[in-house]
Amino acid sequence: MNTIPITLSDGAVPYTVVGGSRGTAGPPGVPVSLVILDRGPRLFRSETLRDFDKLGFDSILCVEEKGELFDVETLCQRFPRLRFIVLGAPADMGTRVNIAIRESSAPYVFVLWNDMGLSTAGLSGRFFERLVEQDLLCLAPFLSSGKGEPIPTAATPALHHSSLKILPLSAGKDATASLYPFDYCGIYSKERFTLLGGYDGRLANPFWQRLDFGFRAWLWGEEIRLAQALRVNYDEAPPEADESIDADYRWFWLKNVAPQFRGDTAVLSRRRRLEYLLSRRREPLQALAEFKAAREWVALNRYRFRSDANSLVDLWEDDAR
Repeated sequence: MNTIPITLSDGAVPYTVVGGSRGTAGPPGVPVSLVILDRGPRLFRSETLRDFDKLGFDSILCVEEKGELFDVETLCQRFPRLRFIVLGAPADMGTRVNIAIRESSAPYVFVLWNDMGLSTAGLSGRFFERLVEQDLLCLAPFLSSGKGEPIPTAATPALHHSSLKILPLSAGKDATASLYPFDYCGIYSKERFTLLGGYDGRLANPFWQRLDFGFRAWLWGEEIRLAQALRVNYDEAPPEADESIDADYRWFWLKNVAPQFRGDTAVLSRRRRLEYLLSRRREPLQALAEFKAAREWVALNRYRFRSDANSLVDLWEDDAR
């Protein structure tokens, strides 16, 4: 059945939470839970957690698949604010973020990977005050490779011969706009993230899943911007994105590019159906089912839209001039 998730709970996998109590109070002025996604070796996990614990986050949540968790009890005893979210089944990255943000105890949630390092130089009390004042959907960091080289993380939309292109650009200044948070990394407003519906677990390809999240955010009036004070580096090189045209791209196109904004609502016109059918000539019945599901989703959320894809690209280009 081709359905599109509506809320954070839709499509969620079973999981168990182990460790510290929910809502453990952190030092004043740090209303942020830290989420660490698991990728790569855990050779220095204890040292990494110690460094993060010193920063005074409201809580620290590690998201891992069910497996050999021999050191969990020891780590939870050592770090009272630490909790482990143990997944009972494989899950895409967006679903992992959804679960972690739902389980977080603070109004803001900082998502990192375990192969990243965080510079604490800019994380002053004033930074957290501005975080609350701005109250954006997501503040994304300036990222660098293991060699210290800046990574182009400001995803920018552009139209090339009527086709949508995503250009990765380097952020030149604070508050640079980005279509989506690179590699899911950033500080999210839990309330805004939840109202937006989080990441769509129907999309397994991380590139299209992130782009769907970010495009939907901007179309619905939310903002994702880079924060110069927030600096994160990879231990080595960032993962490469798979931008191939696949089934996930088609869902992204139906939900974000195909709808048109008319008056104060969005509409996925029946005229778009022929265009979509032509792109799926070998599977016409499947294409019809997908288009029907997307049209119902757009109709359900029609008043959430503030613009359409063409208007968003035009506005982005105007701001860049």
